[in-house]
Amino acid sequence: MRREKIKYNVSTENEVKRMNKNYCPYCMAPVPEGESCSVCKLTSGKYVPSPHHLPPGTILQSRYLVGRVLGEGGFGITYIGRDLRLDLKVAIKEYYPMDRATRNASASLEVTSFIGPSAISFQRGKQKFLNEAQVMARMDKQQVIVGVRDFFEINNTAYIVMEYVEGITLHELVEQRGGKIAPDELFPLLEPLFHALSTMHGNGLIHRDISPDNLMLENGRIRLLDFGCAREASRGTETMTIALKHGYAPIEQYQQKGQGPWTDLYALCATIYYALTGKVPPQ
Repeated sequence: MRREKIKYNVSTENEVKRMNKNYCPYCMAPVPEGESCSVCKLTSGKYVPSPHHLPPGTILQSRYLVGRVLGEGGFGITYIGRDLRLDLKVAIKEYYPMDRATRNASASLEVTSFIGPSAISFQRGKQKFLNEAQVMARMDKQQVIVGVRDFFEINNTAYIVMEYVEGITLHELVEQRGGKIAPDELFPLLEPLFHALSTMHGNGLIHRDISPDNLMLENGRIRLLDFGCAREASRGTETMTIALKHGYAPIEQYQQKGQGPWTDLYALCATIYYALTGKVPPQ
């Protein structure tokens, strides 16, 4: 089976050679030279990133190796990655508001913001993105919440390096249980999340995107993922950019104002409803 090689630029290639290792762009597992990945079996395939995505093999800060895209939303792109210094798998979140910026990675890795009011909004959003990373980093003792390892600015945008969580989502667990989870299994599983959310809200941060897809079970422990929609909640009546998931978003997210800790509580209760019944709540 032919192993797909990551194509590096000169500086990237030197960094990887210094580590004397090759990595699978799909799962970031070490791959012996000339062999296929024994972990995910996918390195014989052909991964083609979208033009605005960072190419696999990109190295950020001479440390973080970028692999394939894990997910993408209105505010950013999440990649699987590898911390070459610590030799750890990580998740890398890139600030990329699709309605305010563009990029053609084949020409340049730099993100270009639109002109006019969009440029101002882009810069404000980038600063909030970095501020939220600082808030998340201060919650490193909350094991339920995905941990932040680093954050920085480069390529005219910003990045957050987070721990990589492996497991199954709550949505997948519901499917495994035949469409619903029994209360005596569900509530002990979710209980640690309640204290973590209280701490998060106490630090002035709201998630705004709690759903069965953003809760993951890692070794039987619940973890809260994807802070791409997170915003500071210093003023509950402050107008905020709309970011919602139908069935799990309360009315204030449709109105784009009045959001606060209660916004997360509604989404959590909607998630519990889905897990118990197998039905998505009405929009």
